[in-house]
Amino acid sequence: MSEDCFDELENGQGAEIACLVPLRLSDTERTELETGSRGYVKDVACTLTVRISRATIAEAISAADHVFESPEQPVTCTVTTHKSRFDVTATFAPRIVFKNDAAVEATPGLANVKGVNRAISWPVVMFVNRWPSIRTGLMQVADAYRRHARGRHENGPSKP
Repeated sequence: MSEDCFDELENGQGAEIACLVPLRLSDTERTELETGSRGYVKDVACTLTVRISRATIAEAISAADHVFESPEQPVTCTVTTHKSRFDVTATFAPRIVFKNDAAVEATPGLANVKGVNRAISWPVVMFVNRWPSIRTGLMQVADAYRRHARGRHENGPSKP
């Protein structure tokens, strides 16, 4: 499986996009998570396994008004608390609403957390799904990729 989702998006030929995405918090997000968990959770580092139909992505790129809803994608994470580190599994099912050619709403859809008790998973799920910086970042990435993909389609593939 490709470890470069951008290459898979740009150059992959199969009906399915299949790749791994490392997910790391920025310093700001790490601080927000620590604050939101009252100092308990210090960091989360994950690897997301993406498997999604290329046609589903193409539809989200081309439509001016569209609700993109990904099927659940498995993720494995290492959580660092103030006392220990441990592994958990979960799923992401991103949902992005596009209106007038712009993302106006987004959630990563983190759910199905296993390997940790609810006292730890609940603040992480709430942080990831509701924190403005993550939601805004998801919308910015979606809009930027849509612009890129549309330009590439209109201009044809770039020549080396």
